Amino acid sequence: MKKAILISTLILVLISVLMFLKNINDGINDIRILTESYPPLQYINEKGEIDGFATEVVLKIIDDLNISQKIELIEWDEAYREALGKDNVALFSMIRNAEREDKFKWVGPIGTLKVGLYRNDFNDIEIRSLEEAKNYKISAVKDYGYTENLINLGFENIIQCENEKEALNKLLSREVELYLTSNIAIDDVMKTENIPFYSIEKEFNVSISQFYIAFSKTYPDSLIKKWEESLKKIKKEHNLLFIEE
Repeated sequence: MKKAILISTLILVLISVLMFLKNINDGINDIRILTESYPPLQYINEKGEIDGFATEVVLKIIDDLNISQKIELIEWDEAYREALGKDNVALFSMIRNAEREDKFKWVGPIGTLKVGLYRNDFNDIEIRSLEEAKNYKISAVKDYGYTENLINLGFENIIQCENEKEALNKLLSREVELYLTSNIAIDDVMKTENIPFYSIEKEFNVSISQFYIAFSKTYPDSLIKKWEESLKKIKKEHNLLFIEE
């Protein structure tokens, strides 16, 4: 009899523990994790999987927190609207700037972007200050953090493009004199378009920006803390050189 009572008690305790864990996991799992195609930070590999430097970090966090939700790769404009206007959305990789600071909650950094102005190798433009760049037409991808930063600095000469390929092609076709992009993006688009690297030169270093995971403002602080703690653990345990503090 005592044995039966003990077994019943253990079963009830186990059920209670499982329900407790389920409730915790339900909280952490109540999230959409979004990203865009931005090689080599995040992209679809030859196996049809979402891959990349930033994806590696996020996947490690997901695994550490036992999150069952999968990463969704969609267009940047849509992902940004979802994170801005809906509950429980995480979006990576996003540059953290003054304009965005109060619109999201942040975990990171998970990597670093070095942004510059590039020109054709035959172009004799010489820029000694960022202010001088206002004298030239510049192609850049719309809604990107570094594009917004220049617009906020009074740049009215930026031709906003849908993607890196379009922005690069405007430079190559001489529709613009300069192309604003990052070290990560230009390497990928030049390889993809099979354009020799010597044909494009960096003319001016604009900034070094860190990118983060951005969360909806309504996402609970208690869960933000879990993501932060997990990222700290991952940085400590793994040699992820592309994360620069």
